[in-house]
Amino acid sequence: MTRDELIDKIAQAIAEREGFYVSKAEAEKRGIAYPTRAQRNANPGNIRRWKDAQGNPYPTFAGYVDFVSWASEKFRGASVEEISRRALEEGWRILKALVWQYINGKYTQGKAPTLQEMFRVYAPSSDRNDPDAYARFVAEKLGCDPRQRPMDLLG
Repeated sequence: MTRDELIDKIAQAIAEREGFYVSKAEAEKRGIAYPTRAQRNANPGNIRRWKDAQGNPYPTFAGYVDFVSWASEKFRGASVEEISRRALEEGWRILKALVWQYINGKYTQGKAPTLQEMFRVYAPSSDRNDPDAYARFVAEKLGCDPRQRPMDLLG
């Protein structure tokens, strides 16, 4: 698997786990809000904080980066469709950059983590997550063991 394929697969799995692909019917069945937070904010990874290249924080809503607000500010006067498109592009771009940072060890003292180690940081239990279940979910999508390092999947 290439680096980009690995990043994309992990990002897609995260987006699924975070409710980015939930339909209205599924949300009603699960008793959750629709559109989901990930959908409303065009934030497929439900990322909490991010800074741009100049160190300026992205806008947040209820503790999560709001890429729709970011696009509205950055592309003033653009159509709703253009703002939505730009917000989604940025949300995916940032999630993929963050995934690479995680699997490369930026958040685990420079050591490439296993999926379990990665999701203990990315989706901590202090945020009412189950990091081990999260790691198992992503591992299943990758076809590997949650105790495996994503870096080991690179070919």
